[in-house]
Amino acid sequence: MPELTIRTERTDGPGGQAVVVVGGDLDYDSHGRLDDAVGAALDDPPADLVVDLAEVTYCDSCGLRVLLGAHRRATEVGATFVLRGARGQPARALKLTGLDQVFT
Repeated sequence: MPELTIRTERTDGPGGQAVVVVGGDLDYDSHGRLDDAVGAALDDPPADLVVDLAEVTYCDSCGLRVLLGAHRRATEVGATFVLRGARGQPARALKLTGLDQVFT
């Protein structure tokens, strides 16, 4: 199983963006790490929070729950939430649950 990797890239200033780039398996064992990364990115709220799933190979219901929570938390602090790059199994999980219609 590919270990979860997470890195956060920020652009500062008005209209700044926090991009959380995730790779590997986003599942029960690893979802807390993404939750922590999202929380850290929102400590200094950006205009946009982007979660990039292009390198994610697997996402279970725990991972989907973290993504929903990230969406909610971003909205609460006035940031937009963008999910990008989902493909393969993660994209199918989003589509099957209808979450592909929730995230931009």
